[in-house]
Amino acid sequence: MNTTRSCHPGHTGRSPRPGGVTALAGLAAAALLLTACGGPGNTSEGGKPTVVASTDMWAAVARAVAGDNAEVEAIIDGDEADPHSYESTPRDAARLDNADLVVHNGGGYDSFAGQLLTDSDSAPPGIEAVEVAEPEGTEQEGTEHDSATAEPHQHDESGHGHHHSGNEHVWYDPHTVQLVADRIADRLGEISPNRSREFQRSATEFGDTLDGIQRDITELREAHHGTEVMTTAPVADHLLDNAGLTDITPSSFVRSVEAGNDPAAATVAELQELVDSGRPAALINNPQTASPLTERVTERARNNGIPVVAMPETLPGDRTYAEWLSDRVSALRTALETDTPGSEGR
Repeated sequence: MNTTRSCHPGHTGRSPRPGGVTALAGLAAAALLLTACGGPGNTSEGGKPTVVASTDMWAAVARAVAGDNAEVEAIIDGDEADPHSYESTPRDAARLDNADLVVHNGGGYDSFAGQLLTDSDSAPPGIEAVEVAEPEGTEQEGTEHDSATAEPHQHDESGHGHHHSGNEHVWYDPHTVQLVADRIADRLGEISPNRSREFQRSATEFGDTLDGIQRDITELREAHHGTEVMTTAPVADHLLDNAGLTDITPSSFVRSVEAGNDPAAATVAELQELVDSGRPAALINNPQTASPLTERVTERARNNGIPVVAMPETLPGDRTYAEWLSDRVSALRTALETDTPGSEGR
């Protein structure tokens, strides 16, 4: 557990004693205080700070910054639990209490993490990705994407097209991820000052890699701006917006998915008609929210020659965040450039 320490090296709480004994005692007390108060929070036995992330996605971002200079762990690792509905355990609470830094998504995606921080008597510093993300319509710095050129999707008379501001799945936006990485580097540098330069260097290298991925997205935008796609869940909306694609998924279907409700029969019929029309250049599928309906829709898309691209919420264990995002961009490009009936693009 993190405990509040009284860290005032100039005051030991003892009455002064004369002579060299006083000087030696003072030096010893100061050394003990410096050892106890070398940085905020708890560090691991090896002196490394501990970072706890709500999900493996944000743990991967933290690892890109921390490298071997911090211990990083995720509460939800893999697809065994849904962050939206995850119920924390006493073990989770203990992990957060013993962390030096907590990274979570926010925006209602992983509410359990925010609640744990609120309930903790010794809450470590927390970084919430949704709060770090810039407000809608502000200029983005640090990636090649110029948000001033990003045209909001307009709703037509059929209720298609979506403006994706406020979508909580911000790890699909490399600019936001870079902002979070920079914030992680700053916080870790405060916690472990002797490693600060290494954290900053790693964050810069990570940002350079994300800039390269953003250039790939910009090329995709230039080649396919306005191309229509459909989604089975609003997970990769930030990436689709960034790539200039137009989401024609019926708004009524999106609302049903977000509310956890079964869509009305009329909505299902509209969805199937769009797939049968061949209008979507690709179907973006979140395999982790599969249902009988989405499985029927993806199968129908394949039968109509529409490529299906997997855009999940969790990270394969053998991939870094940058590798994973680059893979997703490549899968999207392949889908938009192929004339063959679609593969899952995993």
